[in-house]
Amino acid sequence: MPKYRYEELTWPEVREAVAQNRVAVLPVGTTEQHGPHLPLVTDVLTASEMSRLAVERIPDEAVLMPPVYYSFNEHHMDFPGTIAVPGETVVRYVTAVGTSLARHGFRKILIVNGHGSNVPFLDIAARNITNETPAIAAMASWWSLIPTDLLTRLRESEYPGGMAHGCELETSVLLHLRPDLVQMDKAQKDINFQPTEFFYWDLQRPSPIFFQEWFSRYSKTGTVGDPTKATAAKGEAFVNAVVERLAALIQEFRLREIRPRADHH
Repeated sequence: MPKYRYEELTWPEVREAVAQNRVAVLPVGTTEQHGPHLPLVTDVLTASEMSRLAVERIPDEAVLMPPVYYSFNEHHMDFPGTIAVPGETVVRYVTAVGTSLARHGFRKILIVNGHGSNVPFLDIAARNITNETPAIAAMASWWSLIPTDLLTRLRESEYPGGMAHGCELETSVLLHLRPDLVQMDKAQKDINFQPTEFFYWDLQRPSPIFFQEWFSRYSKTGTVGDPTKATAAKGEAFVNAVVERLAALIQEFRLREIRPRADHH
């Protein structure tokens, strides 16, 4: 198998990876509380492990970057363990990583997100990389790659709210990837936000309104969802589906044509 971990390559091997037009895959999570039953590393672990499994399928077409462990999550700071980084720092940091890759010659950079509140910041970072370098960058949250029919078939928790944070979905994925880190005896259903037409939380079909208040205002445990419905079998099905689609995404992105700009001034 070709070497695919970026940090394990030598500089001549990086140059060779660039010549092969391999996609640079950058997992980004965060370090924060996920209720009393899941570890702080949940968002990093999900993004990085699913990225690894996808790249392992096509190691001659991609390189796997070391994950970003810290990000924006000030709203979780009422719970011990969370490490919060200002949003503008996240944007600058991820932009700098992508810009460095572009300077070495990589032309396709895919950011794989594992943390809901990363979305606006990683979107801006991807746009910055695309606007400021010859490369193109895209961002995908792993849960957005799960086929809707699979989620509908396996989901047992209520909607909205059952799959939001430390929930049926994340807990199932951890039960498959790292069961040693899951304390199911401490898992509790906690869906206490104020559900209205416009304001609610769910990963399967998010609220149409962008809004985030202090987590402790609507969660006593740090969980939003029903992790008691989680199983390792569900986690395996979710992970396999994400990995399959992520590998296909990487392959499609690798072949995407970067067309010349046209200045119409």
